[in-house]
Amino acid sequence: MYLAARWFPGHLTTIDRDECLQLLQRSEVGRVAFSDSEGPIVLPVNHVMVGERIVFRTAPRTALADHVGAGQVSYQIDEFDSYTSSGWSVLARGTAEFVDGVWLAAHDLEPEPWADGRRTLFVCITPSQITGRRVVPV
Repeated sequence: MYLAARWFPGHLTTIDRDECLQLLQRSEVGRVAFSDSEGPIVLPVNHVMVGERIVFRTAPRTALADHVGAGQVSYQIDEFDSYTSSGWSVLARGTAEFVDGVWLAAHDLEPEPWADGRRTLFVCITPSQITGRRVVPV
């Protein structure tokens, strides 16, 4: 099998906080990461933004629901183009807490999960740090 050299070798640049927030705002799906007694867990969820906060739904009695309020979490979104060897990634680190219907109504939103099943708990991540990186063609 012939393996071609990369067509567009790239270099890494940082994405400023404002652009990171714009990318979070326009994205619908990301991955929430946390650790339980057995180690790290990364789960895909779909989200909405309220200012700098990331809001998504989960089901009761899950590892994710059990972790809310118990420690740090991170949330990552990204987009890649294999042909040009380019892309970007945004990482938000912070704490997660449950929010109720009153809070959601005040912000006029209700995130809708793509997957079926009852996800009756609303989780809000308040980032303490938001960083991003981009690989751009040279």
